[in-house]
Amino acid sequence: MAAGKPTRDGLERAVMIVAGQSLAAAEALSLATAAPEELAYHLGAVKRGLRAVLQLLAPVEGTGR
Repeated sequence: MAAGKPTRDGLERAVMIVAGQSLAAAEALSLATAAPEELAYHLGAVKRGLRAVLQLLAPVEGTGR
């Protein structure tokens, strides 16, 4: 079976799933007992997820959006 080129819709869904998982993990983190390394890791994960979601919302060149 040959792999096809991923579609924009498929990529958008994947980004949303990963961003949602990162956010859920960060929300489950106890701020009172978390080590600084844990806080830094989860903050970075949320930042990357947010950046990816915002890039999806940005207009795509050449599509007239």
